[in-house]
Amino acid sequence: MEYSSNEIICPFNTEWKFQKIDLMELKDSKDGFLKGKCFYAFNIPGLQYYIQIYPNGDEEDCLGEVWAFLQIICPDGRKITCECTLFIESTNFSSTLNHIYQYESGYGSMLCEADEFFDSKSKYFIDGEINIKVNGKFKCERSSNSMILQPISMQWKITEKDLKAKMKDTDFIRSKTIKIPKFSSEAQYSICIFPNELDEEDQSKVGLFLEVGLDYYEEEIEAFFDFSIDSVNFNHNFEHTFEEEFSDKGTYLCSTEDFFNPSKRYIVNGIFTINLNGILMKKNSNLMVLKCFGLISKASEKKREKDFTIFVGDKEIKVHKQVLKDASPAFAGMLQSGMKESIENKMIIKDFPFNTVEIAIKLFYNINILRKFTIENLLLLYQFAEKYEIKCIMNRVEFHLIKQLSPANVCQLYKFSQDFRITKLNQRCINYLIQCSKKSIAVYALDSIEKETLGTIFLNTCRFDGNS
Repeated sequence: MEYSSNEIICPFNTEWKFQKIDLMELKDSKDGFLKGKCFYAFNIPGLQYYIQIYPNGDEEDCLGEVWAFLQIICPDGRKITCECTLFIESTNFSSTLNHIYQYESGYGSMLCEADEFFDSKSKYFIDGEINIKVNGKFKCERSSNSMILQPISMQWKITEKDLKAKMKDTDFIRSKTIKIPKFSSEAQYSICIFPNELDEEDQSKVGLFLEVGLDYYEEEIEAFFDFSIDSVNFNHNFEHTFEEEFSDKGTYLCSTEDFFNPSKRYIVNGIFTINLNGILMKKNSNLMVLKCFGLISKASEKKREKDFTIFVGDKEIKVHKQVLKDASPAFAGMLQSGMKESIENKMIIKDFPFNTVEIAIKLFYNINILRKFTIENLLLLYQFAEKYEIKCIMNRVEFHLIKQLSPANVCQLYKFSQDFRITKLNQRCINYLIQCSKKSIAVYALDSIEKETLGTIFLNTCRFDGNS
C-alpha cells in the first residue's frame, strides 16, 4: 500500500450490485436514482462513499442517459482527492474518475443510453443484476484533532405483529440500548422506529431514527452512519452532530401503507430487518505518554556540545552525531561514509514533518513525550524509524500500537502491519478481530479486510477455546 508523510492515503476496491427490476421502475423518472451500500474508509474516520446510479439522467440535459456517480461525505470539511476507475466487467466498460471532493458531493460518468442499457440483449446485466466496481485511492490532509472513536453497528429484527401494535402517531419501538463507556457513563445509542408517524403534510409515514444519549456535561458527538434494508435495496447515510442529552437523527422510510404491503417486501416472512453501521466521534482530551529509552545520559549530554543539525522545513534540531550513529545504522552509514552530510555536519529531511523528527530525537535524549497522540502520529513515527532503521523506536511504537488496539482502528493497524511486515502487531490484530467476532463487537470498516482473512476469523470463532 502507498504511504505518504504529508497526507493519508486510503486504497479501496469495492463493488456494488443493483437489480434491473429496481432500475426499471425509475427508467422514466426525472432525477430518480438508486443508492448503493455505504462503505467507510478504514483510515479516514467518518469518510463515507457509495455509488448512486441514475437510469434516466441526473438533470434535464442528461435525460435518456444512464449515469453512475461516486458519492462521498467528507469528515470535518477536509478536501478528499479521489483517483479511481469505475468499471463494469460484463461490458468491458471503464471510466477514470479523478476529482477533489469536499463536504458531500458526487462525481461520475455516463454509462450509455437508457435504451441500450435496458435492451433485452444488454450485457450490462447478468442474471438481472449489474455489478459496478470501483478501484482507486482517497487522499486527504492529516487531521490535527485527536478523537475518541466508537464504531456502531446493529442488525435489528422486528415482527410485523409488534409493529402493528404501535400504530398511534406517537407510538414507537426502540431497539436494545448500547452503552458507550469510553465516552461517558451516560452515553448510549439505539434505533427507534415509528410505524405510523404523520409528516408535515399529515401523511402516514414510517420514521426511522438513530437516538443518541449524552451525559449532561458531555461535549458534542459527531456521527457518520447509515441505515440499510437489504430486501428493498434501501440505503441512506447521514452526517450529524448530537449536542443534547437525548436527540435523534433519521429519515422517513416510506408510507405506512407501502410498509405493510407484502409486495413491497419491507417485511419478509413476518419480519422487518434493519441494519445500522457507522462511527461516533468525540474530541479527546486525554494525553498519552510516549516513554523515552535514552541513548545518552544527561551527564554526558552536558559535557559535549551538539555537533550536528537536522533541518526540517524552516526549523532545525541540534543533535550529537554519536547519538545518531548509536540509534540508526542508516545514520551511522551516512556519517561514516564521507558523504556531504558528514562533512557539513547537517542534513535536510523533506519527507517527514518537523513534529515527527523532533519526537524521535527527543526520545534519544531521555525526554518523555506527553501529548495528544493520534494513531496517525504513531504510524508516522514508525515510518520515520523504519526508513532510518531505528529499531528502538520501531519496537516502542509497536508496543504502543498494540496497547491502543480498538474496534475503531484494528482494521487500519492490521493493514499497516501487513504493509510493513510487523509480525507481532499483525497477529495481535487478527486475534483482536477474532475476539470482536466472538463477542459481537462492532468493528469499523470491517469490509476493508480481505475475504481470506475474514474467513480465517470466522473459522476461529467456531472452534472451542482450550484455554478458557
